[in-house]
Amino acid sequence: MARPPAFERQAVLEQAMQVFWTKGYAATSVADLTAAMNLSKSSLYGAFGDKHAVFLEAVEFYRDHVTARVRSAINLPKPARQVIRSILGRAVDRILEPDGRRGCFLNNSAVEVGPHDPAAAERCRSGLLLMEDSFERLVRRAQSEGDIAVEHDSRKLARLLNGTVNGIMVIGKANPDYQTLKDIVDAVMKAMD
Repeated sequence: MARPPAFERQAVLEQAMQVFWTKGYAATSVADLTAAMNLSKSSLYGAFGDKHAVFLEAVEFYRDHVTARVRSAINLPKPARQVIRSILGRAVDRILEPDGRRGCFLNNSAVEVGPHDPAAAERCRSGLLLMEDSFERLVRRAQSEGDIAVEHDSRKLARLLNGTVNGIMVIGKANPDYQTLKDIVDAVMKAMD
């Protein structure tokens, strides 16, 4: 009978995700991963496979755990339009925090690895789609509450909101100016009137 791994998979995946998020895929070495995950090289290879396999699981971890925060916002007991503004405002606040300049891990991975790695692109796409679906549910709720015009196509607005969050995370890396990012949020919210 095989002995179970002596580590908590979710915890070590989170550590791997943090390394990839900070350094990027190309700049992350197996030594970086083993140090952060507190695993020997043989344990890493035995449990996960190679660096690429760890990366793919780290993207899935981010998708399943970090984007869950946005999905959980759907059920907040306040008007949906207010929740949407809060999500966009949090993106602005986050990119302006000292460690926020890393941006969004899904976004970073999609840009760095996605164009030449179909497996990574698919995982990033599925994470972005979860965000889009969450925004669509919020838009529909805001429409039913009378806070967003029903003439708007909810899927198109969800795509706009998803693109806005990701755009804030990219623009904020190069131009971490609060007023610029707030103007983006204000314009998008106005577009939903």
